Amino acid sequence: MLVHYKLFVSLLFVSVMSSCGTKATTKTGENEKKEMKNMNTQKVKIDVWSDVVCPFCYLGKNKLEQAVKKLNAQDKVEIEWHSFQLDSDFPMGQSVNSTEYLAQKKHIPTSQIKGIQDYLTMQGKNYGIDFQFEKSLTFNTFNAHRLLQWSKTLHRSNEMKAALMYAYFTEGADLSKNDVLLNVVAAQGLDVSKAKEILASNTYHDEVEKDLYEASKLGINGVPFFLINEKQVISGAQEDSVFESVISNALKNLPSTNSSNNGATCTPAAECK
Repeated sequence: MLVHYKLFVSLLFVSVMSSCGTKATTKTGENEKKEMKNMNTQKVKIDVWSDVVCPFCYLGKNKLEQAVKKLNAQDKVEIEWHSFQLDSDFPMGQSVNSTEYLAQKKHIPTSQIKGIQDYLTMQGKNYGIDFQFEKSLTFNTFNAHRLLQWSKTLHRSNEMKAALMYAYFTEGADLSKNDVLLNVVAAQGLDVSKAKEILASNTYHDEVEKDLYEASKLGINGVPFFLINEKQVISGAQEDSVFESVISNALKNLPSTNSSNNGATCTPAAECK
């Protein structure tokens, strides 16, 4: 399976793209002051860059949430979702079967791609994910990210993120169409009229672009990418123990509330590192 896995992360570039780094790393220098700012909130801040069409982003999301729950730290961890596009050049308003698109663009036999997708499907079941790759439709995710930026202002980005991923990977929804995106919004109990206004305008365009710019500044060329307290990095949907260890250590570094003195990457170009 290791050979299949390496081939997968080397080739899947839109609908089945991910980052799967091998270790957590630490940022230093100017970020120390930023880290102190986060510590003052008495919460672990986790910034996550991901795309809704990335299967490892879906796995990573559920792994992260599982680790937080296992550590009983739901009230001590703040997660912020950031936009990242794996295929920003894909035409807006269009969609195509993801498996066929991949096979055609990368000249890989469909049977080989499906074999790798079967492996991911098995992995997904361990994290409550029902991958239905045969239904997935590649599309330009920019409008989906604009809606995610809007949902942040309503403190509903986590739910919206999960709903979009479920719609894409399990339902095979054509998210290139605004009315389908609005169905996802409605299912989350959000204001459909407001969402329709957003899609008909350029609202939240700048917020998405800002996230993309920040990703570039940070050197992010594959997702998922987790930045903990603006200091430590988890690159990819790594083993559960990595998430648990990094978050646990970050929690230990939080100021005590009881004290009087007050814790495999793939690029959009389908290159694996």
